[in-house]
Parts: sequence; structure tokens; C-alpha cells
Amino acid sequence: MFRLIDSTDMAILKALNRNCRLKVSHLAQQVHLTAPAVAARIANLEATGVIKNYTIETDLNKIGFNLQVFIQVKLLATKQTAYLAFIHQHRNDIRHHYQTTGEMNYLIEAAFMSRDNLKDFLDNLTQFASYRVIDVLGKQF
Repeated sequence: MFRLIDSTDMAILKALNRNCRLKVSHLAQQVHLTAPAVAARIANLEATGVIKNYTIETDLNKIGFNLQVFIQVKLLATKQTAYLAFIHQHRNDIRHHYQTTGEMNYLIEAAFMSRDNLKDFLDNLTQFASYRVIDVLGKQF
């Protein structure tokens, strides 16, 4: 069911996107509502599926994942089922996996501890697809 989002809901979502651990009382001050009113709005956003989950963002370099890449994937004919099983097996290396339009079928956002780990992943990927790797040099925001 589609739910209309008003400007207050949008302000709440933006604040939670910046910091999902923000206290309701602080959020209420930012959007000029009472804490119970904000809590009710958040509960409604959760109940209607607008807010799907809360998460953290980690500094991948600080936990040893020094190589971050995007991999554009073009499946070989009849390899989708095997490819998706392969992706599922490597979900700990994959941050996001998108189905895309155009020449390439998928976009993988991944992080690896080393070039050797990336090479092993790519060597296995060639069973299912051709690909292009884009190295991440830095994050802008």
C-alpha cells in the first residue's frame, strides 16, 4: 500500500538516515513536534514499510577490507541460477547486489581484504559472466 510522506516525515527520515541512533527527544526538537508524536510517526513509517531496517556504516579500511570495488556483470547464457548461487555464497564480500538495465545485467558493490581475494572472486565469476571492475578511490559523501 502506497503511503504519502509529508514534509515532517521526510525530515524525520533524513535525520535518521544521518544518524539512526538519534534519540527521539532530539529528533522531536529538530522537527518541532513532541517526542510521542515523533515516536508515533516512526512507528507508522516502520509499520508501512517505509523504514525497512536500521543499519550501521563501517569504515571498511579499519576492519581490513582495503579494496573496495564495483563490478559490472554480464551473464553468460543460461547461467543466472548458478550465478545467483555463487553470489549468495560470497555475500560476506558483497555489500550490495543490483539488477540493472542496459548491456550489463548486474552491479556488485564489494569489499575485499586483498587483491588476491578479489582475483579469486573474479576467477570464479568468469564461470558465469563477463565483467568490468571499477576501483573505488575514495568516498565523496
